[in-house]
Amino acid sequence: MASRKKEPSKRRGKAVKTGSKGKVKAEFIPGTASGPSLFNPELVAEKLHLWWESGDGEKFIIEDAPGRWSVWPEGKIVKLMRSFYVRMKPRDNETLGQIDHVLLHTMRSRRLDVSLGALSGYQAGIYESAGQKMLVKSSPRLVTPREGDWLNINALIDGKLNLIESGGPDQTPYFHGWLKTAVESLYSRDPENFRPGQCCILAGPRNSGKSRLQHQVITGLLGGRNADPGPYLFGRTDFNAEIFSAEHLLMEDPASSTATKDRVFFGACLQQLLVADTQRLHRKREDAMILRPFFRLSISLNNDPDKMRVLPLLTQDMKDKVHLFLISKEPPLPMPAGTLEERAAFRATIKSELPAYAWWLFNEFKIPAEISSTRFGVRQWLHPTLAIDLFDDTPAAELLQIIDGAQWKDGKQPKQLWQLPSKSKQQKDYWEDTAAELENLLRTSTAAEEVNRLLRNHKIDRLLSRLKEDAPDRVVQFRTQYERRWMISVRPAAEE
Repeated sequence: MASRKKEPSKRRGKAVKTGSKGKVKAEFIPGTASGPSLFNPELVAEKLHLWWESGDGEKFIIEDAPGRWSVWPEGKIVKLMRSFYVRMKPRDNETLGQIDHVLLHTMRSRRLDVSLGALSGYQAGIYESAGQKMLVKSSPRLVTPREGDWLNINALIDGKLNLIESGGPDQTPYFHGWLKTAVESLYSRDPENFRPGQCCILAGPRNSGKSRLQHQVITGLLGGRNADPGPYLFGRTDFNAEIFSAEHLLMEDPASSTATKDRVFFGACLQQLLVADTQRLHRKREDAMILRPFFRLSISLNNDPDKMRVLPLLTQDMKDKVHLFLISKEPPLPMPAGTLEERAAFRATIKSELPAYAWWLFNEFKIPAEISSTRFGVRQWLHPTLAIDLFDDTPAAELLQIIDGAQWKDGKQPKQLWQLPSKSKQQKDYWEDTAAELENLLRTSTAAEEVNRLLRNHKIDRLLSRLKEDAPDRVVQFRTQYERRWMISVRPAAEE
């Protein structure tokens, strides 16, 4: 059947002049109207800030205000375009109207592969990542550095971290250095310039102001957003979308296992989160994707040894990735914070001083050369008392404790390791032989049960290698022509 040519609409046309000079009149000729000579759907889509997320049906994404993105149904987008006089009906000899051209162009050429409500460190906008187009809908609320007074912030930090008056060290240069490196990296607004940073651990008595430093100072400077990474770091879930929406990963009194294997897992996940250039984002019901976020992690907890046993083992490869601060309970906070009104006033005051503190970090504070670090900006800080408590919980430290306590029966007088025959030329103070010989001796000592339990999951040569780094005054390794030997010295009298 032959197709019937579409008749021109009698309601569409244009007026033309007819007649001769002096008798000219306008005459309407139907079916002669034509559309504009050029219609560019890209210009309309760009003016409306219109995008479409792949696979999301008739829902479109529009930037309805600077930095504010919303999901709109197609019907509302159509009405919005009509308000800009974009035609809906097709003209003569056309199959699609202008609005349809804009919608189809958007779906083909302005498509987003993924949209995120927030991405730590990123300003709202469109980004390319691993060949995919990605939308970030919201930005961190960065303060604008401004010269001024920050007396209360200074009093808070100095009062909690400067322990000179109580006979301890001044820890403030490490804290300021940690924050300086963080803000310089984050405020660059360039993911290529994001720099890793250590985990900041604040350990102190109850009600000593640890949480104030976390919530008001650290979160305030780092964009105003925080999230708890505990469930992911403790292996309770593989989904971690929540932590990708905040720059400050904040943990308070983490409720983790004190078992060695769980602390080792915690430490491994923590190191990955702290130092890896890229991280794996896994949202529910979606494929995982690799991104480059900005993270800073802080943990606050009581400095009770039992409470601190939830922290990762302070092994040699963990030490440089941690700031371990002892928080003083005295002096009190620089402002009263007992009532709801006082707490609100304290928060408002600290918030008002953050621009001045940021300006000082950017323009006046210099990280002392003796504590600077190429990788992290500032070297790690480990408060000696807290570091000893954490080291004492490691398998290597447990081996050293077993060695010190083990005895061997020899007549009426039991002997300790350095009193047994060995290859040492300094028999009085040292025991010297191979790791295998040490293991054999320990399994025949009074500590055999503890040794069997410890070495069920650990190799003695690896534990000795740890001790070589952690206790170099007690454990030394050297090689002969035929074997690798270990020298273990007697425990100093001060440790008895």
